[in-house]
Amino acid sequence: MSNDAQVMTTRRPGRPKAGSEDKKARILAEALSLFSTRGYVATSLADIARASDISKAGLLHHYSSKDQLLAAVLDERDRRTMSRLPDGDEGAEAALDAWVEMVAHNQRHPDGVALYTAMSAAVIDASHQAHPWFRQHLMATIEYLVGALERGKAAGEVLPDAPSEQIARKLVALSDGLQVQWLCSRADGGHAVDMRAVTAGVVSDIKDRWLVRS
Repeated sequence: MSNDAQVMTTRRPGRPKAGSEDKKARILAEALSLFSTRGYVATSLADIARASDISKAGLLHHYSSKDQLLAAVLDERDRRTMSRLPDGDEGAEAALDAWVEMVAHNQRHPDGVALYTAMSAAVIDASHQAHPWFRQHLMATIEYLVGALERGKAAGEVLPDAPSEQIARKLVALSDGLQVQWLCSRADGGHAVDMRAVTAGVVSDIKDRWLVRS
């Protein structure tokens, strides 16, 4: 069977023909889906190329290795998620509200949550291909929340003794832990954890305890 014929037989029903959408975006979308469902190790570049309706050589034109593609997938997932957070200058309450909505966004995109959770083992292995991304992701996320809270203190919006770093780490830990619970409940076919509702409750408690109310 020719490569073109093989591509035609693996196209999903309803998928547009190759060339009718941005190739890099298509590759990233299919890589995200396969990495999150099959796992990084079990997914080959050939698998991703077939799912993307592109030759392996075409895929390698855009991404020279599977590690580079994984980094691009993680970056794109982070960009879409973190772009939902406002500039910290808009205030601590705005940042906290946006955190809740970011969790709601993640709840609507299980592939991204699954990939993030599946790759989280990279945090304990400095040689893992995803470790640098996780380190930067965690540092940037905590710094964002701490910065918003500290600027809130300066503006009189947040109580001076609010433990900014502790609050930030609590929210990050809550989000990551909820994702594991949510994925488990989905896999079991039971009632899925409402990540947004749980996060909104915790954020409400943080506001009541640490934000200045007029």
